[in-house]
Amino acid sequence: LEFAIQPNTTGKQLFDQVVKTIGLREIWFFGLQYVDSKGYATWLKLNKKVMSQDVKKENPLQFKFRAKFFPEDVAEELIQDITLRLFYLQVKNGILSDEIYCPPETSVLLSS
Repeated sequence: LEFAIQPNTTGKQLFDQVVKTIGLREIWFFGLQYVDSKGYATWLKLNKKVMSQDVKKENPLQFKFRAKFFPEDVAEELIQDITLRLFYLQVKNGILSDEIYCPPETSVLLSS
């Protein structure tokens, strides 16, 4: 997704635009992440202006929409299919990139 923002756009305004575009209502699990000037993954602060944060000033600014919190009981806590799909995609990408360790036996079960 690509959005144009103004110099005074807050993290909340950008986040709200993203979740509205994808049709997500269970927003409390998610956030926007960026790589700061030191190379660390950092969560965008919703109460501050985007441009006042330590976001690399490149064009375009890049953010990842990611889960900040995971539910203990998916069946109990998640209502929307899109929410479940977003969790699935993040975990899948984490396993494929070795960010999340998954034993080979479990990988076979997950892929079936």
